[in-house]
Amino acid sequence: MMAATFVAGIAIGALVIGMLARQFYHGHGGKHGEGKEMRDGRRGTLTEKIFKIVKADESQKKLMKPIIDKTISGLDEIEDKSNQDAYAQLDSLKVKLSPILAPDQVEKLNKFLSAKRKSHEEEEKREFEEEHGHH
Repeated sequence: MMAATFVAGIAIGALVIGMLARQFYHGHGGKHGEGKEMRDGRRGTLTEKIFKIVKADESQKKLMKPIIDKTISGLDEIEDKSNQDAYAQLDSLKVKLSPILAPDQVEKLNKFLSAKRKSHEEEEKREFEEEHGHH
């Protein structure tokens, strides 16, 4: 039972680390399948932050924007894959732990992991709305 708890902790920790890494580049976690509006808003936010930090003039902005956009697109792809991989790992964890656990324990684990996933997705949406003034 301690080993199962340890493995679950590692999997959840990996998911949290991925979320923190995403916060570095756009201020909140991303979500697989999120709308174009969210990604465009995030892209604009990061681009404007960089322009402001370096005090870019208009000619620099024109040269910088396509580079920043391409980088963000790459980060979005990494993020999507990371989310898919993290959720696949958690699904695999449930399958591997099921034979060890009693049916009521499996149910508790499923509820816990589902709640964490839902909470993660709701948090991402709320942070986006706060950042972009949507309520």
